Amino acid sequence: MNELLTFRGYVVKYGFSNDAGWGTGTFASEDNLKQHMSIKGSITSMDKKTLYEITGSFEEHPRYGKSFNVQTYRKAPIHSTKEQVKFLAGPAFPGVGDKTAEIIINHLGDKAITQLVKNISLLNEIPGLNPIYIPIIKKGIEENIRQEGQERLRYIFFENNLKTSILDWMDNHFDQDNDIIENIFSNSFLSFAKDKEIASFEELDKVAVHFGLQLHSPERIAYWAWKLADDFLFASGDSYTNKDYLSRSLMRKLKIQDTDLLFEGILYAKEKGILKLTKNRIYTEESWREEQIIADNIIKLNIPTKNANKDNISWEIDQIEQEIAYENKIKDFKFDEKQRKALELFANNKLSIITGGPGTGKTTLIKGIVKLFSRISGTEDYAIATPTGRAAARIRETYKKSYATTIHKLLEAKELNKFQITQNNPLNQKLVILDECSMIDNKLFASFIQSCDRVRKVVLVGDANQLPSVGYGNTFADLLELDFLKTIKLDTVHRQKNGNGIVDLAYKVLNETLEISDLESMSNVEINFDYNNENTMNKVTKIVGEHWDDLEKKANHLQVICPMYGGSLGIDEINAQIQNEFNQNVKDKKKVYDRGDYRFVVEDKIMFLKNDTDLDLANGDVGKIIKINYNAIGKLKDVLTEFNDKEILLQPKNFSDVKLSYATSVHKTQGSEYNNVLLVIDNPKYNSGFINKTLIYTAVTRAKDKIVILGDSDLFFNAIKITPPRRNTTLIETMLEKRETNG
Repeated sequence: MNELLTFRGYVVKYGFSNDAGWGTGTFASEDNLKQHMSIKGSITSMDKKTLYEITGSFEEHPRYGKSFNVQTYRKAPIHSTKEQVKFLAGPAFPGVGDKTAEIIINHLGDKAITQLVKNISLLNEIPGLNPIYIPIIKKGIEENIRQEGQERLRYIFFENNLKTSILDWMDNHFDQDNDIIENIFSNSFLSFAKDKEIASFEELDKVAVHFGLQLHSPERIAYWAWKLADDFLFASGDSYTNKDYLSRSLMRKLKIQDTDLLFEGILYAKEKGILKLTKNRIYTEESWREEQIIADNIIKLNIPTKNANKDNISWEIDQIEQEIAYENKIKDFKFDEKQRKALELFANNKLSIITGGPGTGKTTLIKGIVKLFSRISGTEDYAIATPTGRAAARIRETYKKSYATTIHKLLEAKELNKFQITQNNPLNQKLVILDECSMIDNKLFASFIQSCDRVRKVVLVGDANQLPSVGYGNTFADLLELDFLKTIKLDTVHRQKNGNGIVDLAYKVLNETLEISDLESMSNVEINFDYNNENTMNKVTKIVGEHWDDLEKKANHLQVICPMYGGSLGIDEINAQIQNEFNQNVKDKKKVYDRGDYRFVVEDKIMFLKNDTDLDLANGDVGKIIKINYNAIGKLKDVLTEFNDKEILLQPKNFSDVKLSYATSVHKTQGSEYNNVLLVIDNPKYNSGFINKTLIYTAVTRAKDKIVILGDSDLFFNAIKITPPRRNTTLIETMLEKRETNG
C-alpha cells in the first residue's frame, strides 16, 4: 500500500472533471507557489483561493506519469507565525506580500488570524499598514469564514467515507448554503433525495444515517422497502411484488429478524404513500400511480368519433391506395383486408391499436393513416414517435415525410423521465402515432398518455411478440388483451420478394415449428453452428471483414447481435476483436481513448445509451468517432463524433453513456433494421432461460436481406421452445374495474 502523505497549498488550475466530482488539477506548494504537482480525486469543489491540506499518495500512470491521488482534503489549519504570514501573502489576498503580512502578524501576535476573524476592524489599529490593503484583507477573511462552514461539511464527508458527489449536488442546487444543506441531511433526507438521481440509494442512505437517521427506524425501513421493491420491479418487469418477498429482502439487507419491526416500517411506507398495499400486492407509489394513469386515460380515449359515412371513408382509402402506388412505384397497390379495416377503425375512433409481425405492412399502414387523417380532418398536424432514435430513423428511411422522432423529444424531455410536456402542458398535435409500442414501459407510457388531452386521435402500433420493455410493465400486450378496445391484428405477410426466408424463419420460431432442415433450405438464412467458440469467433470476424468496406459507409449494413455481454462470444469480446482486427487507427496512440476496460478509436462505430436533450441524442442512436482531442499535457479534452449526419462534440463524462456497437444486445437493436445480421448464440453460465423464443424472434426480425446464425445449435433449438413467463401486472384488472365503475 502506498504511503499516505500530507501537503499544504493551493489549487492552481483544473483539468478533466466529471459529474461525480472526480477530476484532475495542478496544486501549488504553500512554501513555494511555483512548485507544482499533478493531483486527482474528488477535488472539483476545492476553491482556488483557499489554502488546503491534502492527504493521499503518489501514483504512476504509464501514459500520464506521476500524480498525487487525493483521498481527503480540508481547509488548512493555521497555527505558527510562518503559516500565518504565508496565508496572508497567499492567493486569497492579492497584492499582499510577505512584508505587509509580517507587519500584521508582528502587531497582533501568534493568533492574528483568529483575532481578525472575530474583529476585522483591528486592521485599522496596526501602525505602518497601508490602508489600501485593508479592504483586500477584509474580503479574504470573510471568504475564509464562508469556506470554513462549507469545508466543515466536506471534511465530515471525507472522514466518514460519504460520497462527496452528493455534497457537490447539494452545493449546486442550494447555492452552497451550508445551513439549508445540513438541515436537509438531518431531516428526512431519503424522502428528499430518492427520486432525484443524486447518487445510488446506498450512498444516500449512508448520508442519512450519519446525520441522525436511526438504523432500525420505521422511516429507514420504509425507504429501504421502497428501494428493494423498485429493484424487484426492474429486474422482473412486474408492476408489483408481495409481502413475503419484501420481508425476506429487508431481513437480508438490513439484518433485522424482528418481523414486527419490519411490518412497522412497511406500514410507515403505506401511511406516507411510499408504497401502495392492496390485495396482497405491494406496489411502489410510482408503479401504482402509472397503472392508474394509463387506465384512466386509455378509457377516456376509447370513444367513437363522428366522421364521414362508410362509403366516403372507403372512397378516401381508394384514393390513398393510388397515391401510395404512385409514390412507392408499386403498380396496382392495394391495402389488404386487415389494413383496410384498420383504416376504417382509425377513421371512426379516437384510439386505435394495431399489432402485427414482420412484413405485415405496419409502416405502410402508418403512411395511410396520416393521409386519411389529412383528408377527413383537413389538417396535417400530426406526430409519429418511437422509444428509440434508431426506431425513429428507420421510419424516416422508409417514410421520409413522417418526421418521426423519439417519445422523449416529443414530450420535450429535460432529463431522464422528466418532461416539459405534461398533463398540465399537453401535446398540441391533432394526431399522434406511437410505433414500436412493445418497447415502452409503464413509466414512459404513463407520461405520454396523460399528455394527450388535446389530441384528436391516438394510434398505438407494435409487435406484441417482440421482447417487452426494459423497464417494468407490459403495457402494449396488456392493452391487446382488452376486448373493448379497438384493435386490429395484421396477419398477411407482404415482405416476401425474391423468396426471402427471414420472415418464414421468424414465424417458425414464433410458432415453435422450426426444424434444422428448414434452416438449410431457407434463402437469405445461413447457419454456422459450432460448439468451438474460437471457431465461431473466427467466422464472425471473417464475415465482418468481407463486409467491412460497406459497414464503414453505412452503419446499418451489418450488425452483430449477441444475447450476453460477457463470455468469450459476448458483446464486449466481439467488439474488442473487431476493433483490433479491422480499425487500423488502433495503432496510433493519438487516435485512441482508453477509458477503464474499454477502448475507443477514431472511426469506431458507437452507440449512445441515453436520451440527452442537450446533445440532441437519443437512446440507441448509432454514430462514429471522427476525432479524439487531447490537451497539451496528454489529457483527453473532447471527442468529435457524428450522429444522424450531424457533428457532435462529446466530453469525457459523456462516455459513461457510450458503447462500441459493432456488436450489441438484442434489446438495443429493437426498432432497428439491418441489411445483414450475425446472430451469435453463446451458452451462458447462468440464467439459461434468458435466451428464449421471444429473444430469438426479436433478433431474427432485425434482418432485412440476410441473417447468419452462429454458435451453439443445441442452445438455439432449446431456446425457441422456451416461452418466457408473462409479467405480473394489474393494468388489465385495473381497467376492467374502472370501466365497470364508470359504467
